[in-house]
Amino acid sequence: MRHAVDSHATVDQNIGVLTVSHQLAPAVGFEVLREVSRHTNTKLQTVAETVIA
Repeated sequence: MRHAVDSHATVDQNIGVLTVSHQLAPAVGFEVLREVSRHTNTKLQTVAETVIA
C-alpha cells in the first residue's frame, strides 16, 4: 500500500512539473507521461522519476 501511495505521489508531482514548465493541462501532462511510458516500454513511475531527476 505504501509503495502505491509513493508511486502516485511521484506521478502527481511530475504532472505538476509538466503543467508548469510546458503550460499544459494536468490531463495532458498525464497523457504525455503515459505515452512516453507506453512507447519506451517503461513503467509510468520510472518515467516520472526520470523526468523529476
